[in-house]
Amino acid sequence: LASLSELQVGHFPSLQELNAAKNCIDRLHIPSFLFKLHVLDLRANRIAKINKEDLDNLRGANTSNLSLILSHNSINSIDPGAFRFVTLQLLHLKGCFSHEDIMKASLNAISGLRIQKLLIGQYRNSPTKVHFKENLLEGLCGLEVEELTIMGLYITFTNTFFGCMENITSLRFIHTNLYQFSHESIASNMQKFELKYSAIVKTPFYIISELKNLKELRITNNERLTNIDYSLETLDKLEFLDLSKNNIMMRSCCDESIPGKSLKHLNFSYNSYIGLRSFFLNMPHLLSLDLSHSKVDSVGQFPIFMTLYNLTYLDLSYTSCHFVIHCSFCGLFNLVELRVPHTTFAPDILASVFQNLSSLRLLDMESCGLRNLPNEMFGHLKRLQVLNLSKNKLMELPASVLLSLFALQHLNIRSNNIQGLSNDTIQVLSKSLEKVDLSDNPYDCSCTQEQFLMWVREMSIKNPNFSNHLECKTPEHLQGSLLRDVNLKCSWTLIYIAMLLSVVIVFLLLLVYHFYLKNSFLYLCFCHRGYKKSATEKTYDAFVIHSSLDEEWVREELLPELEGGDPSFQLCVHYRNFEAGKLILENIFYNGICCSRNALVLLSPNFIESKWCSFEFRLALFWRFLEDECGIILILLEPIREDQLKHMYVLKKYLSSKTYLKWDKNHKEREVFWKRLRKALTQSRKVDVPL
Repeated sequence: LASLSELQVGHFPSLQELNAAKNCIDRLHIPSFLFKLHVLDLRANRIAKINKEDLDNLRGANTSNLSLILSHNSINSIDPGAFRFVTLQLLHLKGCFSHEDIMKASLNAISGLRIQKLLIGQYRNSPTKVHFKENLLEGLCGLEVEELTIMGLYITFTNTFFGCMENITSLRFIHTNLYQFSHESIASNMQKFELKYSAIVKTPFYIISELKNLKELRITNNERLTNIDYSLETLDKLEFLDLSKNNIMMRSCCDESIPGKSLKHLNFSYNSYIGLRSFFLNMPHLLSLDLSHSKVDSVGQFPIFMTLYNLTYLDLSYTSCHFVIHCSFCGLFNLVELRVPHTTFAPDILASVFQNLSSLRLLDMESCGLRNLPNEMFGHLKRLQVLNLSKNKLMELPASVLLSLFALQHLNIRSNNIQGLSNDTIQVLSKSLEKVDLSDNPYDCSCTQEQFLMWVREMSIKNPNFSNHLECKTPEHLQGSLLRDVNLKCSWTLIYIAMLLSVVIVFLLLLVYHFYLKNSFLYLCFCHRGYKKSATEKTYDAFVIHSSLDEEWVREELLPELEGGDPSFQLCVHYRNFEAGKLILENIFYNGICCSRNALVLLSPNFIESKWCSFEFRLALFWRFLEDECGIILILLEPIREDQLKHMYVLKKYLSSKTYLKWDKNHKEREVFWKRLRKALTQSRKVDVPL
């Protein structure tokens, strides 16, 4: 295509966009039948010169909606006044000038152009570099332009840069090597300022503070920008502040350094560290807050958002926050969207942490490590429409959790540990949800999930894409099969009988294990040795059952007091009295318990953790039950928590019904302790002596 006049598009009155890029057009003559276009793309053609007469038909024409893209044309010259009295929406001149002198002359030549947006500069991969020079942009003084975008220029200083920008309302620097601004006064009505992909290391405070009418400030994607040294408080009209994708480390955010009087949108995402200290006290009108992918502190530890009554959007994704207080989101009565992926919650706050978010429409809790969902967790979220619980560790989805979510439309529980859904949950999901994602869970395709499998088949008929990633994990012969293709023939009578028999067999095996395997061998050993009760000689007053980690107390307190006192008692301790070369079991039973009048049990957390201590205690109980010869005296060396006893049912029950001694470091209490212990030991051959 050599000319736009060759196009036969006049019979397309509704045509709004024409892409004529990469052709052979060498003149910028736009026929009148193209005046109604919104976009005319002439990039990468052969336009080297723009003549004044080529644009005569544009003067005075209604082309205020036309965006003219001339990028990648090697323009060498423009006739002065060529664009005078021409009105455009956008003029795109990226990659058009091979030298700064050509750019300067061309900007002067387009004087008289009335335009909404002007874009000038170079492509990043361009072999030619255009450097900013003094008065390079003086041609802007002759333009009526509102928004200016500068891309790919090499800028080492900004003297005279802002000389012709009094009427510009929006200025954008993108992909420049700019690292600082010159100190100069600016008379500007600028309302938007953007600095993206630059080399700055500090916020350009001297320039920004001059922009008194600024409403939108974006300083993003600047890898060398690490801190905000100066306050932006003078920008009292600022409504939008975006400082994302830098490397900012800010110890105290959102106090005097950030203007909050008019601020509505604040973005600190993708930075190094944002310290929240001031509870956003000076930001009453804030609507959105984005802290995602930045390390933050205080969130979840204090009610930081208490004063943000108008906030509607909060993003804390990938901040690694740990929420431990019930009031983590207090004050956010108007919050509509909450994103907290890759954060964690203390289990005890889940039932109430969202209770004041009555306006919430979207809740994203992907990868929050959730294992269980309390029934009350979403009880106050009556307006919630989208709920994402994917990539957690849920093993079930109770219907009671979903019952209060009357407005729910989209539910995502993919990549959890769910093996199937109950009939009640299926009924809830079938009522009003538009989209449910259940994919990538380890589903059980046995008869216990028959109703769930039938529901999946029904849903697959309505929506073929519903079950594409629903696969069986168990049983093994169905592993990898799609749930919709599984067709089971289940006989529930046989299944119930098999389950009942399994329970009975397991119960019997447990009885055999506890009462035969663990205890009967002792009685057999006793009979084999021809043991006779009347002939037994008691060598020791007590056999000490203790953890090796409590041996220091035995050596330094117990033995000196009982064996060195008056009367003297003879104690059996394993490290001193067990015979070398014998089996441990034989030493415990024959040399310890059988030869002792009592068993002295030293209880502590160390005792609970020791399998040998548990075994020796059970053995002493067995011997007392069998021969009624071994008294058991319990001494509590250190406090034991209730949860530590849950796996030692016998000891827990014994403690609840028997009196025991308690060791105390207080001198007076110890005197009473030793007196009671001596009294118990003197009453030989008596079991469970009152202490």
